[in-house]
Amino acid sequence: MPSRKELFSIPNIICYFRILLVPIFMYVYLAAETEGDYLMSAGILTLSGLSDFLDGYIARKYNMITDWGKLIDPIADKLTQFVCACLLVYTYPAYWVLLIIIVVKDIMLAVAGMYIYKKTGRRMDGAQLPGKIATAVFFVVSISLIAFHVPGTLISRVMIIVTAFLMFTAMVYYAKDLYQLYVQRD
Repeated sequence: MPSRKELFSIPNIICYFRILLVPIFMYVYLAAETEGDYLMSAGILTLSGLSDFLDGYIARKYNMITDWGKLIDPIADKLTQFVCACLLVYTYPAYWVLLIIIVVKDIMLAVAGMYIYKKTGRRMDGAQLPGKIATAVFFVVSISLIAFHVPGTLISRVMIIVTAFLMFTAMVYYAKDLYQLYVQRD
């Protein structure tokens, strides 16, 4: 069980805030009818992204990295990304591709990661650059598509295709890393 100090460190409190933003984002996006409503939804998602950056920055700069934070931060990230993709499927049907990639990649990382850890005692170090780039692009594209609300346009399709390509590339990169970790001999 994490200590009280770990549970209530500033980075972890910011992480809890991000988790609380998820249902607020859902409500505002699903109830959106006007341009202002969509801008508010995009603003909430932007606030979530900025707070994600902030909690990581504070944790690293002030040596406040905790085991609890290492667990809860990726959960907040995945929850936000998954909910965002699920909601955008209704406005942008091509988001199904992104949602499938997200689910397959996360299941692969969890299941293969646990299997490799049990077999070898080794685990991945965390997010890698291709994954970070794909996630950043996912959120920039998602925020843009929410803010400007342009379903059915060529620009929205191109943005989704580019995002899908980057996310698929990251998934392949992670699969390769997992395989290398598994076959690596001491």
